[in-house]
Amino acid sequence: MSNALAIATVTTALAQVVRTAAQSVVNGADVLTGRPDPAASPAHRIHLFLYQVLPNIALRNSDLPMRSSNGKTITRPTAALDLHYLLAFYGSETELEAQRMLGAVVRDLHSRPVLTRSMIQASIASQPFLNGSNLADAVEQVKFTPLSVTVEEMSKIWSIFYQIPYALSIAYQGSVVLIESDESVQSAFPVLKRGDTDKGVNTLLGPFPLIESVYFGLPTDAILQSRPLSLPAAQLGLCVIVMGHNVSGEDVSLTFNHSKLELSQDLPVDQSDLSATELKVTLPQPDSGTSQTDWAPGVYTITVVQKSSGNALDITSNTIPIALSPIIGAIEPGTTIARDAQGTATITITCRPRVRSEQQVHLLLAGMEIVGQIDGGNPDKVNFAIENAPAVSGALIRLRVDGIESMPFNRVDVPPPPRFEFDANQRVTIT
Repeated sequence: MSNALAIATVTTALAQVVRTAAQSVVNGADVLTGRPDPAASPAHRIHLFLYQVLPNIALRNSDLPMRSSNGKTITRPTAALDLHYLLAFYGSETELEAQRMLGAVVRDLHSRPVLTRSMIQASIASQPFLNGSNLADAVEQVKFTPLSVTVEEMSKIWSIFYQIPYALSIAYQGSVVLIESDESVQSAFPVLKRGDTDKGVNTLLGPFPLIESVYFGLPTDAILQSRPLSLPAAQLGLCVIVMGHNVSGEDVSLTFNHSKLELSQDLPVDQSDLSATELKVTLPQPDSGTSQTDWAPGVYTITVVQKSSGNALDITSNTIPIALSPIIGAIEPGTTIARDAQGTATITITCRPRVRSEQQVHLLLAGMEIVGQIDGGNPDKVNFAIENAPAVSGALIRLRVDGIESMPFNRVDVPPPPRFEFDANQRVTIT
């Protein structure tokens, strides 16, 4: 998803693509964003004008329902838009500059119709007014396709330009641009129990060697034949058990790659924790060594790597995503927090592993979603200022880092069977 700067970012990126194409055939050609103007300069130029914005038919209602029966937002409203652009070409008629530029633009947009992340990032860096645009992080990429516009339709388009004579032009559609609302969304608490025999979801993927499913549990679960229900995500200090086929070997490791940050960890698998259908690794403890700097909350991909001797290439399995959940460490000034004279409550949470500056961190408390700021004096801590904080007693808190939430519960194994209970140490009272 992207924010309100998405449309302007698409226009700027398209202008750069068109400018590069035009300059490849006409030296000094430029692109002007706005209505066609015969008096503009330079003489050989292209006017790029966004003349119409329409809802995308396929995705216009994909985010429904957005609110629950009591009016609370359950999904951030998202507008799906198609952008219609008119490209008007001006140049020397004797040297057919307009036609040459048109041909170059059609050539480049046909061969490379998609705005890549690098193109968008370059556009954002080129214009200060685009600072804060996150279109480069959007899942849906914007693709340009030419519109089949008849002479009658083209004459109607040009009729909106008062007393501007027609120039050689072509229309393109950019689709799809998703603009997400800034509204806060409070997700439901995690399910603590899903039936007596529910073992969770197995992910079936290929090719060979094959990871079929992943189990997250306590280190003691590694030796059990019948394991309790898997935790919803990995955490530092927990055991990760990979189940599949043909995952054994003489030198096997499990590689973790962060999907957003340049973080990669290669954990070797001991032969005692390895079989043809299963391997087990234990993530480092939250307070051990460099775990705070080597890891970060968020989405990782894991791959089984069978290392070969000599010059042979390593054999890798399929790659599947997992979530590394943040851990709430110390809560400052404590679990009881007093509001100041303006009604603001300030909470500082130590996150394990630490949150990076490139990540988004929120505190979920009493139906609110509060944006956090990394402490300037201690990067392990995140500060949250809750304006107009409500008075709550024993409210459960959670951290959400790049969409991955902390786990506000503990697993209790004694007496059996294992069960889940909310963690009393992750509750706060605001007075």
